[in-house]
Amino acid sequence: MNEYHFDKTKGQSAIEYLMTYGWMLLVVAIVGGAIFATVQGQCTQSTSGFTGGDVIVENFGVDGENRTQMTIRNGGADTLTINNASIFNPEGTDQYLRDSSGDSVDIGVGNSQSITLSNGEQIESSDACNDFNLEFNYTIGELSNQVSQGTLTDSVEFRSTL
Repeated sequence: MNEYHFDKTKGQSAIEYLMTYGWMLLVVAIVGGAIFATVQGQCTQSTSGFTGGDVIVENFGVDGENRTQMTIRNGGADTLTINNASIFNPEGTDQYLRDSSGDSVDIGVGNSQSITLSNGEQIESSDACNDFNLEFNYTIGELSNQVSQGTLTDSVEFRSTL
């Protein structure tokens, strides 16, 4: 009689085990889905198109005075001189920002330098993830008027204040 009773409790124990872990997996799936839905819509600030070139954008952001600042690293084998930097809309028709100082910036081999771009534009936070074309006119060694282009991605938009 004990063996018969043991077989019944063994099946019940297995079902209770499956139900307990089934509810746990269901809760984990719901919480994971909620986190994924929340995080998925955020824009990741990034650059592309500059890897392995003479001009490498290491970092960028907007300062308290609504100017775009970026850190540029010299990826070439000679002194890099940034003559001009501009940010355009993706179609390339509207120039949003340009080098505000008008002076060229010299960067030694393997070194980094911060530059600031501004042109009377108000930078505002945006819900959308926007791409902007970034263009540098530079001189490296004996080569002048070189152009390096890439893309900035951020959740900002530009509005003219002029």
